[in-house]
Amino acid sequence: MITGYNTDVRHRGMVFHVQTEDKGVNNPSIETLVYVGGQILHRRRSEYAKLLKEGGGKEEILELLEAQHHTLIDEIKTGKLDAETESRIGPLSGPIVSSEAESKPAVPDSGAQAGTELAASAEARESSLESLDQVILDYLTMEAEQEYLILAMDSLGELKLGSDVRLALQAKTSGSSDPVADAEITVKLISTVAQPLILATGQTNDEGNLNLRISIPLIKGTAALIISASSEAGTAEIKHLI
Repeated sequence: MITGYNTDVRHRGMVFHVQTEDKGVNNPSIETLVYVGGQILHRRRSEYAKLLKEGGGKEEILELLEAQHHTLIDEIKTGKLDAETESRIGPLSGPIVSSEAESKPAVPDSGAQAGTELAASAEARESSLESLDQVILDYLTMEAEQEYLILAMDSLGELKLGSDVRLALQAKTSGSSDPVADAEITVKLISTVAQPLILATGQTNDEGNLNLRISIPLIKGTAALIISASSEAGTAEIKHLI
């Protein structure tokens, strides 16, 4: 299983948290959840069983994961989830940045307007078991956006309490996928029974990579690993419940 991405996106007065993860070869799918204030606003899933049958591996799965994550971020920024957000959370503030939304003609009567809004809301709420082809198509056709930091993680060993594992971390930019050197990485353990504990720190090399060996203490209660990165390209964070 490939550990996924977490990104906070500010749009029209709200912070949307986008979380994308690989469900693993036993459930070959990529799932993206969009949260607002701790509430799941949108869920999208794409299957990759066909990809595995055709000989695809970790690199192809990671490309799919990145494409889906970027697509959802783009949809938030361009207002494609606004109708769904307002139907569940309430009115948004601030301007709509989507040129498509700005160019819509005024609706002449309230009945037509209500019908249009209802259709938009229904379309936005459509749940998503998208094909690999559609996800890649959306990714390739979305508009260029400002690059931000992406932090990816793979682990050699099971991430659980009382274990020793090696983390393979990679920092890169979102659009060009250029490696980010000298990114400051911190691995922290938080739990319900103890103060936060820093397990390891380090800097990425010229290829944007950093390998860290950590020992996760055996404690009671619920715990999570927080892997954070900071660089000139921005900040990124991975949260993993253990």
